[in-house]
Amino acid sequence: MITYEGETIEVIDAHSHMGERQQLAIHQIPPIMKFMAEDMIRSMDEAGVDKVVTFAIGAGRPTDYRETNRYISEMMKKHPERIIGFMRLNPADGPKHTLEVLEEGVRLGLKGIKIHPLIEKTPANDREKVYPLMEAAEHHRLVVLFHCGLGEYASPKRLGEVARDFPGLTLIMGHSGLVEGVREVVEYAKKYPNVHMDSSGVGWLPFFCESIVWAGADRVMYGSDHPFNPMDWEVEKIIKHAQGHLKLKVEDLRKIMGGNIRRLLDLG
Repeated sequence: MITYEGETIEVIDAHSHMGERQQLAIHQIPPIMKFMAEDMIRSMDEAGVDKVVTFAIGAGRPTDYRETNRYISEMMKKHPERIIGFMRLNPADGPKHTLEVLEEGVRLGLKGIKIHPLIEKTPANDREKVYPLMEAAEHHRLVVLFHCGLGEYASPKRLGEVARDFPGLTLIMGHSGLVEGVREVVEYAKKYPNVHMDSSGVGWLPFFCESIVWAGADRVMYGSDHPFNPMDWEVEKIIKHAQGHLKLKVEDLRKIMGGNIRRLLDLG
């Protein structure tokens, strides 16, 4: 919990990573090779974060993420009040194998899916490799978070097509498209009610504030991309700096800081 003007606000981080790897993925400095549950809990306690949505750290080499998915499921059961696990999928493996990994993730109790089109070298709207996964996600009512931005395979336009073609799918455009894609992501959020976005990595404050004003406080959520960005950076960006401009009602801050992801995951 954090406190804002005497009001307590629950904080649920909608975008974080856990696990270990043998080599780096793209554009990841510092070179974090291992970040496990005990590290996550410690970071959460230091930043006043109540719960995290977490998924496998980028492997940097071909993998189906099965081992880390299993680890995250175990940690979710060990820390049920703190950790909400998503499975990470690699569409490049082809739909037959990846659907097997997805079904295993459902059996493990994982609540959603993370896909990084750039690391996995597969366009977000690939009809052969990605769309069968979206059909299964829609069937199982899984929330799907895509990395969005920094490359054509992860462009807002491609993710907008996924949102259009799967209207029953709850879709989070991770990082809100970063700086270059924020306004386009907002347009898709205005067009498609199943589109949401998280705050992680949106470094230019005017664009982040615009996303809340134009898309609405019920479509934007706090996320850190931890351990690559500190959790408290994102908390302060919203509670202190963005709020300094926006003057949102406390009820809207509650939505952004945790209420929206709580609603999407039906956490009660």
